[in-house]
Amino acid sequence: MDINATEEQQLETLKRWWMEYGKSIILGAVIGLGGLFGWRYYQSHQIETRAAGADAFAQISEQLASKGPAAFDDTAAFVEQNQGNSYGELAALLLAAEAVKANKLDLAQQQLELALAGTKDAALSDTIRLRLARVMLAQNELAGAQSYIDAIEADAFGAQRSEIQGDVFMAEGNVDDARDAYRAARDAGGLTNNPGLQLKLDNLAVSAELSDEE
Repeated sequence: MDINATEEQQLETLKRWWMEYGKSIILGAVIGLGGLFGWRYYQSHQIETRAAGADAFAQISEQLASKGPAAFDDTAAFVEQNQGNSYGELAALLLAAEAVKANKLDLAQQQLELALAGTKDAALSDTIRLRLARVMLAQNELAGAQSYIDAIEADAFGAQRSEIQGDVFMAEGNVDDARDAYRAARDAGGLTNNPGLQLKLDNLAVSAELSDEE
């Protein structure tokens, strides 16, 4: 960024940077949660032992991994047929992650909402809310994103909650509030394995320095 720019020019540069890179950062975070969380959820939850159900889930998950969008309809049908059990919840999460990769954000939102409605696990619920907030923000549904942010309860999600709150503020053009939220995310340990947060902080720091100089 041009350090000789006026504050107004700097803010416009930040807005353009956000339009160009912000969505990619958000969607990358959504996708990144897919594999890690899906595997942990698979390990930690007790899944029904019926052989037929286990085989069906194994087949649909392998099909989704190998075929991608071509398997979306079959996976969505599997989710519908298995609402209320762990197979359906996990399949919905996996489908949502693949839908984000394919930029099918409506489908991702639908599947995440199904998973949220079906789970009774508090930590899982907050994880899904976080992902829903990111998906809705990527669709510029700011009020919807804010509603999911506000519903996140666990302190363990403090850094992620503050960062996505900063993203919402940036999308609204509230640069000062965004800076404060990103700093809160940093102070809560949000920089760990998260270069995107540092990038946001660095870009906003330039704007703050210019404002102080004028």
